[in-house]
Amino acid sequence: MNSRKREGELTKLRIAEKAKELFIQKGYIATSMEEITTASETSKGNIYYHFKNKENLFLYILERDYEKWKDDWDAKKDSYPSVTEKLYGIAEHLAQDFSNPITKAAEEFSGTQLAKEDVFEKILEMSQHPYKVFRELLRDGIREGEIREGNADDMADVFRAMMSGLGVVYYQKEIDELFRLYRYSVEVFLKGVAK
Repeated sequence: MNSRKREGELTKLRIAEKAKELFIQKGYIATSMEEITTASETSKGNIYYHFKNKENLFLYILERDYEKWKDDWDAKKDSYPSVTEKLYGIAEHLAQDFSNPITKAAEEFSGTQLAKEDVFEKILEMSQHPYKVFRELLRDGIREGEIREGNADDMADVFRAMMSGLGVVYYQKEIDELFRLYRYSVEVFLKGVAK
């Protein structure tokens, strides 16, 4: 990568990091492009060179957050000795993600932007990422004889629905209780699919 391109990437990352800080502090709607310009110490033109609009910038931040979530999972998944333990591990990994400070801004963003078809499609695409992890785990479990034969895609859909549904109780429970519920949901799920 030449120095000009590397410098452009560093600028893009700096803009995204400063914007993320503002979104966390103020929320998505209350953060203006002018504030992002000031915080990132760059011009509006430079921001628009890297990002089509505020929505595109926020989606970039969410995508980078998912990549970090996935990298963190990949770094620890092999520490679990079985698929069953990996399912408990991924549930805890998901529960832990609720303490991610960008979560609230992401909920606000989703609530205001889903009417836009391109944004909806991007959020839908990002929502598939954890599903792919679940499906891979369940396929491994079937192949290794730990999970009974069945349609791993359907099982992954059910598992995803359980994990997503638990997100609703995030605002009603303490984090320790949330972790317990996520672990318990895996136990409930496994009673239906364990060999």
